[in-house]
Amino acid sequence: MATKLLADRPARSTGQNGAGIYRNGSLAFPNVVSSDPEVAALLDRVLPMVETWREHLTVSIGRATELTGLKDTQIRYFEELYRQERDTSTPAGATRSYSLADLRRLAVFAELLKQGYRPAQAAEVVRSCAHLIDRGATRNIADVLRREGDAITDGFLLSRLASQVIFAAQLELRERSPKAGITAMFVVEQVIDPASTADVTRIGRELAADARDMLVALDRATIVGEQSESGDSLWSDDESSIVLFYSRESWSVPLPDNTAFCCYRPPSAPETTVVFAVQQVESEIIPPTLNVALPARAHLLDWMVRMCRIIFPEFRQATHAHGYRYRSDGYRLAHTRDALNRLMQRMRSLIFGDDADASMACLLLPNDLYKPSHLSILAHAGYSEEIARRVRLSLSGEGEGLSGRAFLTREPFLTRDAAHDERVYGAQHEDCKVALAVPLLSHWDTYPFGVLYLASRRPASPLLSETAFVALVFSNILSELLGRWWLTRLRRKHDTLLHDYVTEYIRWFNGMDLHSPEFEEGVQQIERIWERAAAMSETGSGRAVVERMSRQYVTLAVLDIDRCRDHRSRGDEPFLLAAQRHVQKAVEQILPGVRGYWFKNDHTLLALDGCSLDEAVVLIRRIASRVQMVPVAIAGRSERTPVTISAALKTLSYQELYDLSHHDRDVLKSSLTSIIEMLYEKTHGSERTIHAFQNGNWENVS
Repeated sequence: MATKLLADRPARSTGQNGAGIYRNGSLAFPNVVSSDPEVAALLDRVLPMVETWREHLTVSIGRATELTGLKDTQIRYFEELYRQERDTSTPAGATRSYSLADLRRLAVFAELLKQGYRPAQAAEVVRSCAHLIDRGATRNIADVLRREGDAITDGFLLSRLASQVIFAAQLELRERSPKAGITAMFVVEQVIDPASTADVTRIGRELAADARDMLVALDRATIVGEQSESGDSLWSDDESSIVLFYSRESWSVPLPDNTAFCCYRPPSAPETTVVFAVQQVESEIIPPTLNVALPARAHLLDWMVRMCRIIFPEFRQATHAHGYRYRSDGYRLAHTRDALNRLMQRMRSLIFGDDADASMACLLLPNDLYKPSHLSILAHAGYSEEIARRVRLSLSGEGEGLSGRAFLTREPFLTRDAAHDERVYGAQHEDCKVALAVPLLSHWDTYPFGVLYLASRRPASPLLSETAFVALVFSNILSELLGRWWLTRLRRKHDTLLHDYVTEYIRWFNGMDLHSPEFEEGVQQIERIWERAAAMSETGSGRAVVERMSRQYVTLAVLDIDRCRDHRSRGDEPFLLAAQRHVQKAVEQILPGVRGYWFKNDHTLLALDGCSLDEAVVLIRRIASRVQMVPVAIAGRSERTPVTISAALKTLSYQELYDLSHHDRDVLKSSLTSIIEMLYEKTHGSERTIHAFQNGNWENVS
C-alpha cells in the first residue's frame, strides 16, 4: 500500500491582482493513489460510510454564524421566537450545538431576513415549513430531465468548441514545433502569467494533479493510452477524440512524462487563462506563453474560448447527480471496435442460438461515403483476424457478394441456399448455407453507412423472415452509431481544411460583395498609381510632361470565372474558393508579384502598371490558357474540374488617370469605381471571351 497517504496538498491562494499563486511544486500524491488499487479499494470501503455521518454531526454557534451569515444574537433570537426545544440531555449552561437540520432552518431564516421579512414573520415561515426544510427540496423529474437535456446540448457544444480551441492552438504551436501535440486543456478563471518554462510546468502539473471546478478537455487516446489504428487500416487518418470533463471534486489527469505546458490568455477575457498540456519531443522547445501570429487564428481562438466561458456555467450546474460530467467531441473507431465485436458475438448467439458456433456476424464499412469503391470488415464474430483484415468487397458493377449488392441497391438480401447462390461472396469458402445482408441506411437515396452481414453453416439455422425483420430494425440503431462516427470523421476532415486555408477563407469572405473590402483594396492600389502620376505632373509643365505621362500606361483588367454554378458539385470545400485559388496561381505564374482583388465572389481585379493594352491582352490570354489547361483540384474530389475565365480590359495613360481628378479624392474614387463596374458588367453573358475597350468601342480580342 502507498505510504504517503497524508502528504500535504499544495496551497492555492490569490495574489493582489487576482493572479493564481501556486506553492510547493507539483504533486505525486494523486498519481500514487490513482495507480494503487489497494488504496482505491480502501477509499471505496470507507468514504461511503463516512458520508452517512453528516446528519449526526454538530457545530458550535460560532461556526453556525460563519455558515449562515447570521449574528449570534440573531440565532438566539430565532430560537426564542421559534421556541426551539433544547436537548434535555444537555446539562444546564452547556454550549448549544447545531445539527445539519438546525443549520438548514437557520439558513432559510437568514434568506428570509435578506428578502425583507421581519424576524417574527421569518421564524413563523420556518416553523410552518419545517417538514419541507428538513426533507429538502422536492425534485420534479420533468425539471431534472429538462436540465439534463440542456446539459447534453451544452456539453455537445462545449466539447466541439474545446476541440476547435485545441486544434487551432496546436496548429499555431506546430509553426515552431512541428511534432508538438496537445493532450489536455485546462480553462482556469485566474490570471496566470508565468515568467519561465519552469513556472508554467509547475502550474500545469498542479492543475493536472487537482483538476477540480474547472473546464478540462482531454485527448482520450493519449490519456487512456489507447493505440491508434495500424497503418494498413482503411480508416487510419486522425481519429483522436476530445473528451470534456468537469467535477467539483478532486480528480487527477495522468499526463505523459514528456509533457510541457503553455499558457494562453484570450484578449477579450484576460482574467481567464487556458493552460495547454503539450506532448513534445526532446529537441523541441514549447514556449511558456502562446502568442498567436496569424490574426484570423487569434480571433478564432479568442472567440472560441469566450464562447466556452459563456456556455460552461450552465453545463456546470448539471453535476449534482454524480459529482462530475463528461462529453466527447465525437467517436473514435478504435474506441467502439471492441464493443462492436462483442455486439456481433451477442447477435449471433441471440439469432442462431445453439448454432452460434457455426455462424458468422460482421459489420462492413465503405472506404468512403462520397465515392465508395469497396467494403471492409470493421467488427466481426466467427471470422479469424487474418480473414477479417483481408476482406475487400468490390463495389464496382452490381457489387461483390450479398453485402456489396445490399450496399449498392440500399435493400436487404436474404438467401436460404447460400452455397449455390452466386451473390454470396465466399460462400463456398465459408461453407455457409443461409445468409442475410442488411444496409445501414441514413436515407434510401444515399449510400449506406455500412452493411450488417449474418450467415450460418447449418441450413436449419433460424434465419427466418421474422428474424430478418428484427435485423432490419436493429440496423437502424447501428446506422445511428456508425453515422455519428462518419459525421465526426467528415467534420474533422473539414476542420483540417478550414484551419489549413484560414487566410484564404478570410479573403474569400472579404471578396463576396461588389464593393467588398478586397474591392476597396484594389481601388486603393490604383489610387497609389494615381499618386505617382500626380507626382510626375509636378516635375515640370508644358507639353513635355504631358507627352511623357501619355506614353506611360496602366491597364485595368477584370477576370470572371465562367459558369461557376455548373461546377458546384460535391467536395470538401466550396468550388469558388478552389477556383479562386486556381486562378490566383495562374496569375502569379504569369505575372509574379501582381495580386488579384476579388469581388462579387467570382471576379478579380488586376492593375497592370506599366502595361499597354496590347501587352496586357497577351498576358491575359496566357492566364486564361493556363487556367483552362490545368483543371482545378477541389479537396475531397478525386477528379479535377475544368474551369475557364472571361476578361474585360481598359487601358489608361498616366495623364488620363490623373485627369480623372486632380485634387478631389472622392471624385477619383467614384470615377475608378465606375470604370471597374463597367469592366465587371462586360464580363457577363460570355464565356472564354476577352474584351478590350479601345477607340471608344468594345472589341473581342480573344
